[in-house]
Amino acid sequence: MTEFNDNDLAFVVRRYRPDKYDTRKAIGRFHEQTATPVHRRWWMTAAAAAASIVLVFAAGYGIHSWIRSESNPSVQAQPTTQQAPSQFFVFEEAPVDQVLQELSGYYHCTLTAPPTEKRLTATFSSEDGLAVIVPLIEAALDVKITVE
Repeated sequence: MTEFNDNDLAFVVRRYRPDKYDTRKAIGRFHEQTATPVHRRWWMTAAAAAASIVLVFAAGYGIHSWIRSESNPSVQAQPTTQQAPSQFFVFEEAPVDQVLQELSGYYHCTLTAPPTEKRLTATFSSEDGLAVIVPLIEAALDVKITVE
């Protein structure tokens, strides 16, 4: 027989009448009316914890965004019409010389690299600038690029 706690036994003793109730049925009814199964309690606790974490992160993000917008009003005051549209450089199996020539023309500088047969497949935004694009190409293709 399984173990029962004192509340289970008290319930059964109060409700037990010979030849009227089955003990197992009485204990089962008691659990149905008063207790949540252990596996459901665990899932309810886990769901409550997850919801709490989501709320904390959402509140933190909202507060951070609000403080950031309040502390830097000049960012909001700039009209979007003054910003130049960004250009994307899309290269698919392009030789390094062609990539450097196109970037040199856009940024008005001279980009050079030792002769190589390597090819580049990548997409860059003009907003990234040469300070970001050149190291990415150097790391991806293992070449040294000079900017003049």
